[in-house]
Amino acid sequence: MFSQLQEGQVRKGKVSGIHSFGAFVDLGGVDGLVPVSEASWQRGKSVTECFKLGEEVDVVVLKVDSESKRIVLSLRRTQPHPWQSVSNRYTPGQLVPGTITKLTTFGAFARLDDGIEGLVHISELADKRIGHPKEVVNSGDLVTLKILSIEPERRRLRLSLKQALEDGSTSLNSEVGTLSTKEDGV
Repeated sequence: MFSQLQEGQVRKGKVSGIHSFGAFVDLGGVDGLVPVSEASWQRGKSVTECFKLGEEVDVVVLKVDSESKRIVLSLRRTQPHPWQSVSNRYTPGQLVPGTITKLTTFGAFARLDDGIEGLVHISELADKRIGHPKEVVNSGDLVTLKILSIEPERRRLRLSLKQALEDGSTSLNSEVGTLSTKEDGV
């Protein structure tokens, strides 16, 4: 089987084991490992969210080491990268749900529902001057954001919480750091 495998090939296999570090896929007599980093384009997605024991999957062969009898595979490379179609799904001015993933001194990063991440600059978090994003949002907060610009070739997405609030479609509950619609009565 090792002699038949070549780097770059797409092969069918059955998930034979799931672990925190990755999933093993039986390629027909020999198992290869899909490391957690090659399971999905979405950061932070667990192996158990990507695989089910016994399911048939297509994988790309990344590395074949016949001396050590190791095969490295990728599930995510069988799917298009989310940035390839970002311009088809999103437009500047659009309001989108996002989850705050990381706070920095210059702003907050937010992940949209398909794994695309963008930056909410500190100047776009609130209509007043703030010293740090934690004054407005926390990591894990679900918020509504306005898309300011999309640069797929540079994999950059500029977002605004302030402008989403100004549009009147949402309001910020600063005690818990969440947004709700006007219909919710918050």
